[in-house]
Amino acid sequence: MTPPSGKFILIILCLFSAYALVFFVSFRIPDDKKIEKIEAELPSPPPPEEKEDVVADEGPYDETLTITEGDTLASILNRIGIPSAQAHEAIASLSTVFNPKDLRVDQEVYVIYDLDPNNDHYNLKFLRLRTDIDYDVELVRTGGGLFQATKYRKQLKHEYVHVAGDIRISLYADALKAGASPKMLYTMIKAFSFDVDFQRDIQPNAQFALFYDTYKDEDSGLERPGELLYAKLVLEGIPYEIYRFQAPGEVPAYYTAAGEAVRKFLLKTPIDGARINSGFGNRKHPILGYTKMHKGVDFAAPKGTPIMAAGDGVVERCSAYGSYGNYICIRHNGNTKTAYAHLSRYAVTKGKKVHQGQVIGYVGATGRTTGPHLHFELIQNGKHVNPQKITQLPKTKLGGKGLLAFRVFVDKIKKMIKEKNEEQSRPSGTYTGV
Repeated sequence: MTPPSGKFILIILCLFSAYALVFFVSFRIPDDKKIEKIEAELPSPPPPEEKEDVVADEGPYDETLTITEGDTLASILNRIGIPSAQAHEAIASLSTVFNPKDLRVDQEVYVIYDLDPNNDHYNLKFLRLRTDIDYDVELVRTGGGLFQATKYRKQLKHEYVHVAGDIRISLYADALKAGASPKMLYTMIKAFSFDVDFQRDIQPNAQFALFYDTYKDEDSGLERPGELLYAKLVLEGIPYEIYRFQAPGEVPAYYTAAGEAVRKFLLKTPIDGARINSGFGNRKHPILGYTKMHKGVDFAAPKGTPIMAAGDGVVERCSAYGSYGNYICIRHNGNTKTAYAHLSRYAVTKGKKVHQGQVIGYVGATGRTTGPHLHFELIQNGKHVNPQKITQLPKTKLGGKGLLAFRVFVDKIKKMIKEKNEEQSRPSGTYTGV
């Protein structure tokens, strides 16, 4: 092949140079007028947003505060920013209807407060707390900046409760497990204690039942038991029933189904929750070592356990008495006395009138004894008798119009118990009582 001539190569170079010049010119940096034209054709950016002034949240705020160990009303108000001077003003007003020292751990205090106009603290506007199930206390800050406290009664729902079951472990344990109120159960035990020895008489297959009223706050769910209206024990197949009834002109008391007062002249056991560890009669003395007449009954109980007067009477002696240690003797009438020995301390003085069930002293180990216990004696016509064997008549037996009214009341209670049992057997429903 013949190589290209020099003229041909020159023509190619000229064409390439011309093309390069056109390319450079078409992509050169535009002049100012052209830049202004380009900018005018571009969309305008949005105007900058104007910043609004930030306004502090002035409230009001509401909060539920819970009392913890060591808290005071002043300290919990200070924690949310209420100044001390204002907190003390609020407490001073509140003290006219409620003592702030009565606040309990876990008690709730509802407050409403807002920011002070000067933004340097908070102002308390409202406070509410529950003193108990029956009452609420409210504190309001008036327009003049003063606090006004008010105490008002809650509207409670009145209901009736029937609890029944078998005694397998103990009356107390099984009744609590079945849902009985501890207060009502204690009342039942106290009422039956005149006739029932809960250490010995409760045998397998025994049964119990309680019927009482309650007052419930539906907002909080809190409940307060009212009165034990009826109770039953079935011991060895024999039912024992008691009813709370108020005879005309008398105070309320418990009666058997026959209208006999449950309360006897003397308590069979003048101490709660104790067991007999030494009975009445001849025994080998635990310290002296020989057989000696034991003139009373010993109840084993921890030191400090309260001791009750077995009956109404007058304290005839209240002092140390030889081997009896600290000793109390109560005269109940012309020929009956009870005595209490080995006390740690007294709750009465000589010459004082006492009532049945009143605390007169506390268990101890003074005198000749091997440990803390109560030595209890019954003395009739100057002779020591076994307090566990004496047969006592009821203090009161209804008759005439009182007995007729009692029978009407018994029928009413039985009807209410029947209706309550029917209600509990239904899937739903509310029993409102009578």
